Formats: sequence, C-alpha cells, structure tokens
Amino acid sequence: MDEKFEERTGEYEGREDHRLEHAGAIALFLLSPVFSYIMFEFVTGNFVMVLPKNAVLNIVWMFALYLLVFGISGSTRISVPVSSVILYAISLAEAFVVSFRSRPIMMGDVLAVKTAMTVAGSYDYTPTFMMIICGVLLIIWNALAQFVFVRVKGKKKRAAVFSVSAGAVAVFIACFYNFMISGLSLEVNLWDPMTSYAENGYILSSAISIKYLVKKAPGGYSQAKIQEICDKYVDSEKERNGETAAVVASGDAVQPTNMICIMNESLSDLAVDGDFTTNIDYLPFLHSLTENTVKGKLCMPVFGAMTSNSEFEFLIGDSMYLMPRGSVAYQFYVNPGVRSMVSTVRDQGYTPVAMHPYPAENWNRRICYNNMGFSDFMDISAYESRDELRNYISDLSDFKVITEYIEQKANPDDKLFLFNVTMQNHGGYTIPYANFDQEVWLTGDMEGKYPEADMYLSLVKKSDEAFEWLVNYFSQCDQPTMIVMFGDHQPGIEDEFFDEAMGVESAKVPNEQKMVWYETPFVIWTNYDQPSEDMGRLGAIYLSSYVLKRANLSLTPYNEFLLQLSEKLPIIHHLGIWESDGTYHSWEDAESGDYDWKEQLVEYENLVYNHSLDSKTVNEMFSIAQ
Repeated sequence: MDEKFEERTGEYEGREDHRLEHAGAIALFLLSPVFSYIMFEFVTGNFVMVLPKNAVLNIVWMFALYLLVFGISGSTRISVPVSSVILYAISLAEAFVVSFRSRPIMMGDVLAVKTAMTVAGSYDYTPTFMMIICGVLLIIWNALAQFVFVRVKGKKKRAAVFSVSAGAVAVFIACFYNFMISGLSLEVNLWDPMTSYAENGYILSSAISIKYLVKKAPGGYSQAKIQEICDKYVDSEKERNGETAAVVASGDAVQPTNMICIMNESLSDLAVDGDFTTNIDYLPFLHSLTENTVKGKLCMPVFGAMTSNSEFEFLIGDSMYLMPRGSVAYQFYVNPGVRSMVSTVRDQGYTPVAMHPYPAENWNRRICYNNMGFSDFMDISAYESRDELRNYISDLSDFKVITEYIEQKANPDDKLFLFNVTMQNHGGYTIPYANFDQEVWLTGDMEGKYPEADMYLSLVKKSDEAFEWLVNYFSQCDQPTMIVMFGDHQPGIEDEFFDEAMGVESAKVPNEQKMVWYETPFVIWTNYDQPSEDMGRLGAIYLSSYVLKRANLSLTPYNEFLLQLSEKLPIIHHLGIWESDGTYHSWEDAESGDYDWKEQLVEYENLVYNHSLDSKTVNEMFSIAQ
C-alpha cells in the first residue's frame, strides 16, 4: 500500500511539476514582447520618451510577431529567440542609422537597402554600453527559453495553432488600420520623424507610417481639370518661347552648347545654421565668385540623407511634400517616359548624359535615368583608377571626367546636357583616413568639440577647390558653357553642433526657423556674358525651370506655371510656405479658405498628382508646345 501511495504521489508531483513548467513557459512567452520592447527602446535611447499608451501598442505589435512565429514553428523554443533576435537587430540598425544621419529607418528605406549597404563601410559601428548590456541580457533570456518551453506536437494541432495565431494577428492588424489609428489619433510626422518615432516608439511608428505609402487624388481631381490648368499656361508659354527664339536668332542671347548640372553630395554653407568661426574660409572661391554668376540658397526637401528626393525635385519639379509621406520617389514614381528637365532639353537637340561615381543601382538610378530618357549613364565603372578622397571619388577627379567627356565629343558644336551627382562629401565623418588631411577646423568655443564638423568643413573646402578648377577650365573653353551646382542636403554631423550654432536646442526651434537646416548654396555660372544676381532663397522645385530660362531654351507649360508660382511662393516645403516678401505660413494656414494663394497651391497639388502619381498623365502640360 505504501508503494502504491508513493507511486501515485510521484505521478501527482510529476504532473504538478509539468504544469508548473508549462505555466512558466507560457509566462516566459508572454513576457518576451515586454522584454523586447524595453530592450529595443533602451538601445535606441527613447525608453523614457515613449508615451504610455504607445508603449502598450508597441508591445502588442511585438507580441504579434512572437505569436506568428510560434504559429509557424509550434514551439516557444524557436519563437522566443527568433523574434527577440529580429527585434534586437532592428534596434541596433535603428540606433546606428539615427547616429549616422539623424533620421530613423522608415518604410520607404526598405526598398533602398542595397543603396544603404554600398555606403555602410563609411561609418563607425562601435557598440554603445547599452547595446552590449542588452545583448548579454538577450543571450540569457534566450538560454532560459531553451529550458522552459512549450511545444505543440502533431500535425493537426500544429495546423490548428497556426490558424489561430495567424487569424489573431490578422484581426489585430485589421482593427489597427481600420479603427485604432483614427480612434487613438495615432500620427507620425514624416517630415519631422525623429520626434514622432521617439514619442510613439519605433515599431508603432513604422506600423502607422504604412498608411502614408498610398496617396489619394486631391479633392475634385480630374483629367479635365488638369487640361483646364494646362490651357491657362499654354499661351503664355508659347509667347515666352517665341520671344526667346527671336532673341537667340538675332544673336542677342546665347544658348549654351554644354549644360552641366552638378548635384554636389552634402555641399552646404553651414554659416546659415548660426554663428561659428573657423581657422580659414571653407568656401573661398564660391564666396568670391560674382562675374557671370547667379547665386542663391536652395531649399531642399531633406536633411542629412535621402539624396534622390532632392534629385527628384530638381529634375522633375514636383514637391516631395505632395508625394506620399516618407516615400522615396526614385523607388516608386519615376515611370517610363516621364517628362522632366531631361526630356525638355532632349527635345531641343541636347544629348542628355548622367554621371555618378558610384554603383548605378544606388537609389534605383539606372532604371530612373532610363525612364527619364538619358542617353547614357556613366557610373562607377567609368571612374576606374581615379583619385579618391577618403573612400569616394574626389570632386576634382569627378570634374576631370566631365571635361574629358566634353573633349571627346565628335563635333564640338554638338549640344550636351550633363547631369552629375558627386560622392566626395558623403556621410561618415568619424573614421580617419590616410588620404585625408584636416585643413579646416572650428575655432573659439567650438574648437575640438565637433570632429565630424571639422572633417566635413575640410571636405567642403576640397569641393570648393575642385569647382574653382572646373570654372577655370571652362573659362578657357570656346564652347558656350553653363555650369549649375547645388548641394543635395546638409550633412549629418553632430546634433550638438547645430544646437550650439543656433543658440537653442533643436527641438525648441519653430518650423519657420528650421528652414536654415534645409538650405544649400546654388550657383549658375556661364563662360559667356550673363547678368549676375543673388536670387536669395528658392525652392528646389523651381531651379530647373530657372536654369532652362537662363539658358534661353523653350519651356513647357509646367515650367511656365512653376516660374509664375515662384514669383508668389518662392518656397513650398514640408515645414511651410514662404511668400516672396518673406512672410511665413504654416500648412494649416495655407490650406484654409482665407489664404490668398490657395488656388495656386491646389493647382500645383493637382499637377504633381497627375505628373507623378496618375497613370494617365496629361503630357501636353509637361512638354514643349508644338
């Protein structure tokens, strides 16, 4: 009897131990998303900033991942480590990317991962103390999950668990996008994503931002409305083109044989950001250039990264603010046959050639350039054995390729349009290089405090020297030549530099004053006589139209529309709108019924949608009138 009692007691204790182990495994599984959330936000440095309700939603989204992996694998022994490692890896990537470019990884960046990988080696990946601590805790947590786990046995049970898990995740996602976003007033400001991602948490912000990838047509939009807008500008376009052709024919105006447009990587004059001093001038030639020169400050759509969106605004003329939020235009919206600056010069006898000393796949350029109608694209393969500065082709080497290409023209009088995107000043200002000499550094109170800024300013000086070489070369050239150069965005250097230069913490700067962070210099120089001018601030969407006008070329109705719009609203930007007298308006003001230029803004929004987002583009608006 004692033996039977002991046997039954042993069975009972065994079942009890099994139940405790089972309960422990379930508890570990349920707590894992909480663990991942805490770890994630500590790695990114946003833990104390995430709002409580948003913290819960982040955990729910992470639990959805754990649950889905569990449904597929049938074991918490697999689900816990796989899900937690995925989330930890994303947190590391997010932390590093923010440190490199002051901008979180966003949904539009996923398609640009190849581009990101090509420049990844230029940055410093030294892990922070918090990354190491969280990594150690991750190992301990996953080791525990190997001893305390739940496993579903049998195909039927596995299928049932998968169905329930996938169904539960699907229901949550449907509820999130149909009810929770609006009900909980969840938003991401994709033009100032750092604040939104910090307050919402990274996973929740990424989930919310998916809704911005599709843009609905503006209210009242129709093909007939676009044609109506087109009709308003066709006559003035024809009149302007007729007058231009007559002046050119009389010999009183010059059309350049060579049009060279250079988008210089991260070229900017940081003096616009506030007060600081340096040991020497970092842009001496650009500052002194006045003869046959048009200058100004170009207002770019991006800061620190997303080069291709600046390129898009210049070549296409469509504002990124009116595109789906957070999108990369070159990944989605440059369709075959799109009308742009490229097609406009091509229609007037120019051979359009693109040049970029880096892989052609970056930012999907190979496809986009082909869709725009470039005759040739010279990528990194055309720059073999050229000199580098750090690990990028130097601007001087880049510009020498330009001159060599022009020298090799079969006929010197053949018209050529060159669009060149440089690489010398690309981000990654922390790693020392044997082929880089520090020439410029901050002085005064900032001396020695911001090594990234010091390296950047020294690189900019090299760009200035290279541009001086290019101008001097074409000053001796008999072929009428126009050179346009502008920076694509300001650099991703120390945030504290911008705070100190402006004299106030970045987060406290109102939108009206933040515009300085988006300004880069632009210059239009010719080796023949042209009136010199300082144009002040100008939106990037307008520059190509002004270049075509200055080159005495025919314009499209869209160019005409943009030129007239620029006279009233020289800056249309995600931070707001600036009128020609310098008056600032937020988008809330501009979209109200009382705003003086609302009709023109509505027209522009409709044109942008038709140009880049509607499959039935009214090409008459974007082509030279016949």
